[in-house]
Amino acid sequence: MAAEKPAEPIGQFRVPGMDGIHTAQEATRNLGPSPSTEIRSRHDSLHDLDEACRFYCDILGATYFMKVDDETFRRFGRPPAPRNGEGAHRISLYLGGPTRLDLFFQTKGQPSSEIGHPHIAFEARPSDLLYWKERLQSSGIPVEGPLQLGPPGQASLYFNDPFGNHLEITCMGFWKDFQIRPPSMPDLIWHPGRVQ
Repeated sequence: MAAEKPAEPIGQFRVPGMDGIHTAQEATRNLGPSPSTEIRSRHDSLHDLDEACRFYCDILGATYFMKVDDETFRRFGRPPAPRNGEGAHRISLYLGGPTRLDLFFQTKGQPSSEIGHPHIAFEARPSDLLYWKERLQSSGIPVEGPLQLGPPGQASLYFNDPFGNHLEITCMGFWKDFQIRPPSMPDLIWHPGRVQ
């Protein structure tokens, strides 16, 4: 089903409230200040730091910042991490902004393949959404979308990293034909050997 371009600008769409219908501006007016103006870092778990670096840098275009492993600990006079580095070894990346993405070596803790949360959502320009879909699919990564779960003009692509962490590329202002439905999470399961 195609979304029709709204008559009123983004930010003025109507959202249901506890006591009726409000605009987005009305709904957020009394939230007060947040504790910070930006997120400093996000942490996710995985079981292969090198594969994670290939996926996030080569496919998603992240900028590699650093790797922390036993060699790093040795250079700073620290002993090796316990449990083969589980929960201590990591790579740190930047994806188009000031928020650092820390990916920790951890063999447990990936989200359920059946449930869409938690996940990381990256913002893209509407004109780039189909580019990202093609880039992911040409690398052998299953993608659901573009799909709409938000207000008119919102569209998202859903996919997983090689470790089952759920990811989303989202935008506002996408007016091409697309479906209004949640993603089928089991259809996003894939294995690292499929990365091109």
